[in-house]
Amino acid sequence: MYQDPDINGKKLLLLGGVQSAAGLVDICHRNGARLGVTDYNKGTYIKKIADEAFDVDAFDTDAVAQLCRDNGYDGVITQFVDRVLPLAADVAEKIGAYSPFTKEQIRMSADKEFFKRTCMKYGVPVPRLYEFSSVEDIDRDASVEYPVLVKPVDNSSSRGLVVCHDAEELKAGIQSAKGASHSGRVIVEQYLPYDEINVTYIAQDGDIQLAAIHDRYFNESQKGFMKVPDMYVYPSRYTEMYYQTVNEKVIGMLKGIGVKNGSLFMQAVVHDGKVYFYEAGMRLNGCKTYEILECENDYNTLEHLAYYCLTGKMGGHQTFDARFKKWYATWNVIGIPGRLCDRYVNLEALESYPWIIKAGKSYAPGTRVKEHTEGTLLQLVARVHLMADNKEQFFERIRKMQDLLDVVDENGNSIILPGHDVEDLKKRIDYEL
Repeated sequence: MYQDPDINGKKLLLLGGVQSAAGLVDICHRNGARLGVTDYNKGTYIKKIADEAFDVDAFDTDAVAQLCRDNGYDGVITQFVDRVLPLAADVAEKIGAYSPFTKEQIRMSADKEFFKRTCMKYGVPVPRLYEFSSVEDIDRDASVEYPVLVKPVDNSSSRGLVVCHDAEELKAGIQSAKGASHSGRVIVEQYLPYDEINVTYIAQDGDIQLAAIHDRYFNESQKGFMKVPDMYVYPSRYTEMYYQTVNEKVIGMLKGIGVKNGSLFMQAVVHDGKVYFYEAGMRLNGCKTYEILECENDYNTLEHLAYYCLTGKMGGHQTFDARFKKWYATWNVIGIPGRLCDRYVNLEALESYPWIIKAGKSYAPGTRVKEHTEGTLLQLVARVHLMADNKEQFFERIRKMQDLLDVVDENGNSIILPGHDVEDLKKRIDYEL
């Protein structure tokens, strides 16, 4: 029988103090452990609530490893930030601790080209990849079917993505995407503007299971080709099709690259009954599916990852089924870039409803939504999860949630886009649990 490891008295160091990881403080404390955090940012929210805070740059892995030795840290952890994942794996190796994924496996989320080629190796479908060795190749290649999508190989949150409709736009798009890439590398692939899904896998001692699938819905009031999803719905309309067509191929790929423990996600487009994967994250996703899974399965993935980083064991083996027993939605509250987030209206009232799982703020009151973030997840000012037992209740609660919550500027004017049209959801969610 599996049991959760005893981490009482242990110390865990978080690399990269993003607010999304703040839940680790409570997780450590309820297990009798302590949490420290280090990065080059000073005075952040998580540094204020952690047991210890350091200003050592996470990119200086030798210095972080020495910090762990000097201060008695038993393990290190990071989630939500792709660039920090290999750093945590490096530090764990230096201090003899545990990392859910190896640095080679982490390349699946750090390098989109590596991800696509790995998928192709294992027969996991991806959008068509175009390769050009020079600008002249773009003009010579008559096989290119426009539009195409250009994106940096090593950026996230939809930053640097460009849709191109002809050769001239493609040339300009490549230069633009290179500017958003840490390494100056880009990929060009078939553009598939169809339904999108996000899948979550959890590995426990080599047992890899599909834990969740959600559909990503987009608010059409946004301008431009790149839009931010404003609603996630669980379970996906494509759950059965996914199980029947690609689930075993994906599990085979993950086993093939040696995945044993941890949680990861993959994003895909669905078109004409086929799934095309375009991105992976060897970490928890920013939409915090793990909070939905805790409600559906009584399994807090972040907590189990903390166990692993401290003991090398995930603990409490769980059986997952993406055919959820209840309906769940996540509202991505989209802010207008540049506008001041002065206060959240009715947030506490919303949180008082028992069917609200979690309401998390991305911007603190008094801060501005980042400029020039149109079409990226950096526009989000909040995320709200809800649950329902049936579809009628589901739609009612979505409407109630959107009617109640607002975010306003210093003049009391709303700074968020309207929530997703519930009537549109009713038409598209034409399936049952």
